[in-house]
Amino acid sequence: MFQLFKKRNFNDLIGDTFIFFKLYGKHYFKNYLIINGGFLLVLLVLVFFVFKIFYEGLFSGLNSNMPENQFEAFIMDNLVLFLGSGVLSVLLLLIITMISYLYPVVYLDLLSKTKEFDTNDIIKRFKDKIGRVILFFILSLVIALPFLGLLFMLCFLLVFVLIGIPMLLIMIPAASAWLLLSFYHYIATDADYFTSLSKAMQMLRNKFWPIVGSTFIMYLIIQTIVGIISMIPYVIGIFSAFTSFQDPNTFDSQNAVSIMMISVMILFLLSVLLNFFMQNLLLVNNGVIYYSLREEAENNSPKNDIDLIGTQSE
Repeated sequence: MFQLFKKRNFNDLIGDTFIFFKLYGKHYFKNYLIINGGFLLVLLVLVFFVFKIFYEGLFSGLNSNMPENQFEAFIMDNLVLFLGSGVLSVLLLLIITMISYLYPVVYLDLLSKTKEFDTNDIIKRFKDKIGRVILFFILSLVIALPFLGLLFMLCFLLVFVLIGIPMLLIMIPAASAWLLLSFYHYIATDADYFTSLSKAMQMLRNKFWPIVGSTFIMYLIIQTIVGIISMIPYVIGIFSAFTSFQDPNTFDSQNAVSIMMISVMILFLLSVLLNFFMQNLLLVNNGVIYYSLREEAENNSPKNDIDLIGTQSE
């Protein structure tokens, strides 16, 4: 039985994150795909469609005897298509991002109250919270992000005297944890925006190094997995193009470039998909941190132990 309200040390913050996915991973990602999978699919198809048109226009200009500005003319002829696709892609990204950030918060909030819930329960909570999510994103864009931007600029300037490098390695997970803990508190308790920022800062100060260390480890795991998997189609494309260059008799410049372009496209689509899925590791980890810190402040364990009586044998 996974217990959200639990006091945890650094090792527990990481270990319990993986235990959560071991116990609830199938249910978690099944509902994630039901809610967010359609938007992700539309985004990937749209990007592939635009890339295909762009690629065909590029090579039609290169292979024809038309003037050098043929490609520019092609872009201008399809300007409405590219602009429309760009706007639609941005809107889809915003929707997918908001759903991706809200989903683990809602899931863990429901899990903290009951062990039995389905997609309809999650969607109902989504409808109740979507207005607050939009407000949080807007307020963060004009308040929290400019403040963090100034701090990061200072760290970048200090890179020249070396001290900025370790400061950046600390600042990135610390800033991420602060915003995510604020978001968790804002959604889970219906507190106002500034109260949530203040509460998250208090949480961060109370267990700064375990929180920063856990968040940094999750970032490292995510980037390593995404990087390794994303490089596979790129390496295949490079290898195919290289072998074509090695044999002058069979070398086809258009075919070699086509392989490269397709590899880049697959790499991009795979990276987008993997990033959205793998970021759940970071978001759930910060949820585990949030409920652990709430347990230290509120001591909910006795209540949870009473609630769990009779369920341990199930």
